[in-house]
Amino acid sequence: MRFAGIKELKHRTMDLIEASRKEDIVITAYGKPTAILHYVTEDDLADYLIENDPAFRMRVEEAAAEYAAQGGITADDLIKKLEKKRGRRQV
Repeated sequence: MRFAGIKELKHRTMDLIEASRKEDIVITAYGKPTAILHYVTEDDLADYLIENDPAFRMRVEEAAAEYAAQGGITADDLIKKLEKKRGRRQV
């Protein structure tokens, strides 16, 4: 992990972005950490946007609450159920 001040970020932005491919860079202001420069791919960005979308988070939390209140089935039971359905269609 590397540290860089705001002044360095201002003057060497592209160099720091390239360096972030290898390691995270902590950006400091007046010697205190303020941000982290972390390299991301397009897939990473898509995951980040979904994970941090308030509407998506709310839907996940609602589904978890519903599951806790009403219960559900185990993954093994779901697989068996799906295999049974698939088996019926094959004639």
